[in-house]
Amino acid sequence: MIEAPVGFHCPVCVNEARRRRPTQRTQFGAKVGSGRPLVTYAVIIACALVYAVQLIPMYLPGGAALPNITGLFAYAPAYTSEWFPQFEPWRMLTSSLLHSPSSAVHILFNMVALWFIGRVVEPAVGPLRYGLLLLLSALGGSVAVLYLSDPLTPTVGASGAVFGLFGALFVLLRSTGAQTGGLVALVVANLVIGFIPGLNISWQGHLGGLITGVVAALVISKAPRRNRGLWQFVGLAGVGAVLLALTGIGAPLVALPV
Repeated sequence: MIEAPVGFHCPVCVNEARRRRPTQRTQFGAKVGSGRPLVTYAVIIACALVYAVQLIPMYLPGGAALPNITGLFAYAPAYTSEWFPQFEPWRMLTSSLLHSPSSAVHILFNMVALWFIGRVVEPAVGPLRYGLLLLLSALGGSVAVLYLSDPLTPTVGASGAVFGLFGALFVLLRSTGAQTGGLVALVVANLVIGFIPGLNISWQGHLGGLITGVVAALVISKAPRRNRGLWQFVGLAGVGAVLLALTGIGAPLVALPV
C-alpha cells in the first residue's frame, strides 16, 4: 500500500490512475518538461569535434598528410551538377557540420546562437520536430547556395540551420503572442552583415535556412490539434520533398565555368 494524505492507496490503482492521466503538452505538441535540450547539446558537441579535426592538418606536425576534412565535405553547387566529375550530394548536409578553420569567430557565433535559441525552441517543439527543423534548415540553406552561389565556391557552416532556428523562433513567438521586435532586428542585422564584401559570409545559406525555418515552423504551429503529430510530420516531410525537388530542378541549371 502507498501512504497518502488521507489513508492508504492501492499501488495498482495509483499506477492505473497515472497511466490514464493525459500527458501535458506544449502548444506545439511537445511533452511538457521533456528534459534537457539534448539535440542542441549533441549538435554543438558534433560541430566542436569536427572543427577540432579540421584544425589538425593546420597545426599538428605531419598533419598535412592527413585527409582534408574541409575539402572532403564542404558544399559547392558543382558537387550536384551533371558536368562535374564528383557527384556528391551529401555535401549539402555535411557542410553544415563544418566551419572555416581559419576563423574561430565563425563557429563561435553559430554555437552561441544555437545554444541560446536551441534551449528555447527544442523544449517547445520536442526533440524529434526540432531535429527535423535543423535538418531541413541546413538543407534549405544549401538549396539556396545551389541557386545563388558560384558553382565552384565551397560553403561551410551551420549558419543555415541557425538562421532556420531564427525563423522558427519568430513564428513560434508570434503564435504565442509574444513580442518579436528584438528578434527581427537581430536577424536583419545578421542578414545585412552577410552582404558586406570581403567577409566571405554565405548570405545565400542564411537566406535559404531562414525561409525554410519559417515554413517548417508554420507547419508545426498551424497543424490541426486533432492528430497534430501526424499532420506535423506529414507537413515536414512535404517541406523536405519540396527541397529535394528544388535540388533536382536546380542541379542541371548550374552553369559550367568558362
